[in-house]
Amino acid sequence: MTKFVYVSLTLAMLAMFGLAFAPTVAGQDLILEELGDHTQECEASASVEYEWFVYSPESTSYLLELSVDVSAGEGWSSEFDQLFLLLSPDEGSSVKLVVSATNEVTTQTVNQTVFFTFTELENSTNTFVLEGHAETSMIPVWGVMAPGKNKLLGTFDNPLPEPFDGNYSTFLLNVGIWACIALVFMYVFDPVVRTFTKKTKTDIDDRILKILRKPVFALVIVYGLVSSFSILPLNERDIGEVFRLYGIVLIVIIIFVAYKVFKEVLIFLGRRYSQKTASEIDDVLIPVIDKIGGIFIMIFGAMSVITYLGYDVTFLLAGVGVMGLVIAFAAQDALSNFFSGIALLLDRPFTEGDHITLPTGELCRVEKIGIRSTRLYDTFANDYIVLPNNKLVNDKVVNLTEPDRRTVTSVVVGVAYGSDVAKVESIMLEAARKQSNAVLEKGKEPVVRFTNFGESALEFKVFVWVDDFMNKWRVAHDIRKEINKRFSEEGIDIPFPQRTIYVKEMPK
Repeated sequence: MTKFVYVSLTLAMLAMFGLAFAPTVAGQDLILEELGDHTQECEASASVEYEWFVYSPESTSYLLELSVDVSAGEGWSSEFDQLFLLLSPDEGSSVKLVVSATNEVTTQTVNQTVFFTFTELENSTNTFVLEGHAETSMIPVWGVMAPGKNKLLGTFDNPLPEPFDGNYSTFLLNVGIWACIALVFMYVFDPVVRTFTKKTKTDIDDRILKILRKPVFALVIVYGLVSSFSILPLNERDIGEVFRLYGIVLIVIIIFVAYKVFKEVLIFLGRRYSQKTASEIDDVLIPVIDKIGGIFIMIFGAMSVITYLGYDVTFLLAGVGVMGLVIAFAAQDALSNFFSGIALLLDRPFTEGDHITLPTGELCRVEKIGIRSTRLYDTFANDYIVLPNNKLVNDKVVNLTEPDRRTVTSVVVGVAYGSDVAKVESIMLEAARKQSNAVLEKGKEPVVRFTNFGESALEFKVFVWVDDFMNKWRVAHDIRKEINKRFSEEGIDIPFPQRTIYVKEMPK
């Protein structure tokens, strides 16, 4: 009873929509009706669905086999939801055909004939075929505009007289109109918006507007050029290629904007925030995020372009993984410098602006800590030194700026045997204390030590704290001058090594 009601309702609905039953074939009363329109439109990289209803009012069971014949249409594909169907007596069922289009379609329309092959199960020789039809049209990538439509901005007629009212003249005129629109945006709309952003308390909107100015101008130009191609009588393949190039340009513009926003807005806000906090963690992380984030955005952009072109990124990543192992062995120094640069930014043995001394003796100011190398300025030789980061990580480097700029300098003096040791000490201390750049606070006063009995002199060394490491050479120079002057006044000799040679006369 339920099956009878279902079939009756289905037939009644088909009759309401004015669907005519298929004619009797080979004495059979099978019913084949198409549900919906047999002509549809499909976008690129999308699909549409056709559906048929099959009903057997007889007392015989049938095996239904489905197949399709595509008359034309490279880049189109068809797939049934089921290829075989067992149709019992007084039973109805629906069959679906999914038609898909890619970006590689060469024809705008594809016609397909669907064959419904019925075979009686009790008598396999009783076979007959019913046909259904499906016609699918490609929706042009330009939306409602079709290639070859000779309209300005897709709407207006070309006002120029012959022979300048053709498609190619309209194309050039349309490109010129879009160029004018882009110029109006840049030199009229943009300044007006900027007058409002300058009145706000924050400068973030000014930065974003500055970033978007050129990309939006380029986007308007590119969109105008691409949309103008709809005027030319191009085939679907040419349109697809133009649209693919347009997609790549869009991805590049988006990645460029994302990179600039990341660098000039997000990192800028991060640096501003890190300056307000007492913690040093954010001061370390911001430069690391700055460098790694920029690289990640560029890699993501490259992968987006590859995916858009239809390549499988999964296999590409697997290949990159294998290639990465090869590159890792071939570029050990480069990778070592990269991770050493990250270590310098995280560990922070020195920062940009600090003064350091290298194992080779140069005193340098740190100019730039890069991912691969660090640039140093030799303060005495007026030279730039570029060192790989792994060398700075592994060698002994002295940071003169930390914990502060004060340092210790020393002067060694030798006096003749028999000199007054107490007077020597007093003179050396006075010479040190007279220096304007000497630190005289408690715990850091100048001190003199009797260091050694030399071969020809008593050796003394004076230690002096200096307020700035850049002054220690001048302070040592002035101390030596003062000591030499006072020793001369006090009659204290500074001996030099002497050798006495005796010549013994040999017998004749």
